[in-house]
Amino acid sequence: MTTSYQQLAECLRGRLNSPLWRLNHLYWIENKQGQMQRFSMNEAQLRLHRNLWARNAVLKARQLGISTYVAIFMLDSCLFTPGFHAGIVDKTLPDAELKLEKIRFAWEHLDYQPPGSGAQERALAFLGGLVKQHSAEMRNGSPVLPTDARSRLAFANGSDVRLGTTMRGGTLSLLHVSELAHTAVHAPRRAREVLTGAINSVPLSGRVILESTHEGGRFGVNYELMCRAMENRARRVLSPLDFRFFFFSWFDNPEYALPGESPGEELREYFAQLEAEQGVRLSPAQQAWYARMSRTMGAAMRWEYPSSPQEAFNIVQEGAIYAAQLMRLRESGRIGADFPFHPHAPLYSAWDLGMSDHTAIWLVQVIGGQIYWLQHYAANQLPLEHYAGKIREWEREFGPFTAHFLPHDAAHRDPHGQSYVASLARLGIKAVRVVPRTTDVWRGINDLRRLLEYSWFHRNTLLGRLDPTGHREPSGLDCLENYRTAPPSASGSCREAPLHDAFSHSADAARTFAEAASHGFLTPLGSHRPSRARME
Repeated sequence: MTTSYQQLAECLRGRLNSPLWRLNHLYWIENKQGQMQRFSMNEAQLRLHRNLWARNAVLKARQLGISTYVAIFMLDSCLFTPGFHAGIVDKTLPDAELKLEKIRFAWEHLDYQPPGSGAQERALAFLGGLVKQHSAEMRNGSPVLPTDARSRLAFANGSDVRLGTTMRGGTLSLLHVSELAHTAVHAPRRAREVLTGAINSVPLSGRVILESTHEGGRFGVNYELMCRAMENRARRVLSPLDFRFFFFSWFDNPEYALPGESPGEELREYFAQLEAEQGVRLSPAQQAWYARMSRTMGAAMRWEYPSSPQEAFNIVQEGAIYAAQLMRLRESGRIGADFPFHPHAPLYSAWDLGMSDHTAIWLVQVIGGQIYWLQHYAANQLPLEHYAGKIREWEREFGPFTAHFLPHDAAHRDPHGQSYVASLARLGIKAVRVVPRTTDVWRGINDLRRLLEYSWFHRNTLLGRLDPTGHREPSGLDCLENYRTAPPSASGSCREAPLHDAFSHSADAARTFAEAASHGFLTPLGSHRPSRARME
């Protein structure tokens, strides 16, 4: 005898042809409180689903459920499309395993009936049970996935989901890349591998969903990819290789509200600016939530819960050493300025040296107590002749230098008895001054902090050079903004120390200039210095 719920299930069976219906009715998830609930798309998830493209770049605030949606969408695609191959790339394998666990959980509970279920729930469980049986092997009367490993789930119809941290090789129907911004900051080479390997493994007929909160400011693979996707918004037609851009702010989540709470006065100007610039009028409950959350998150609020893409990109890294000074310069319009080169002012270069490491050089002028950072250049594993050639190039453009400031180790001699100073002189670079060693790096950092209060950065310092593979290196300004302290475990000391990474060389070159100034090495403006060019 057919029961009422089975009759209802037969009526609903035709709905299985609709992916949208399946996504909103068949699957179970665990919510933020650890409780089971049937998955139903929220507004952000639905907006993403309805506008999915072949390549999708999602910049988002925390806890909007995007990764949960992708997990359910991935499972649904595997169950209803034979031979569907999906991949998950995350910042770590444990993080990827958690996403695979969401898929396994949803599959295992396809036939789940909550206690006290009515006819509707029982009918959905009946349909889910049929789907479950068709997708797995039957063992002892129960459906079991043929492959149930930590790194892969396989289904009876030839579909599977596998995970990794780069995913090079193979052909994927759907690739989910999560938190690429974190990878780009902490493992930039692996981030490039994701870009060139995993994403390239998806054919034109496949789909990529890249979703990430942002960190790292205006540098790195994630920033570059998001910028290209944002530029694509102006194009009327996208090719399957073009990324479509999505942004989901914190106020896209209706749960981010504290009803009955007062928002306070500390962020009134911020909320007013948000309304004036974006037309976003927040409720008192939303303002209260944001104010309370900001007290806990501090500077991280702007990238964990951004109101706009620009806000996410203009972040201050945790532990950023020059954050306060650069923020004031940016607010006053002294970063990215288009000021002219002064043909009669002293012209300096300031260096950080590396034999088989990075070498960085700044081009600087001082006029009337103001510091003008004109250009920046950095490269890696190139001979000294290369950097001497860069100085000669600048001399042809701007005229002769007053002095070249090199750090103290430039006076050290190599095994052949040659120092950097002597080697540069042999290459035609004269007027070199070696800056004495500062016993405490923080003294030099504070010297630079003081100079930054009087600094201007030309727009040229915001553009990093292209490496031989065509990827853009961090600009001089990127390096100063991302120069930060290492956590105690990384520095090996209880005292904070600057982190030695890809950003530190250019920051050290800027500190060389500040230390030269503190030793009185700068020439007062007054004498005529011939020049051949002006900054455009």
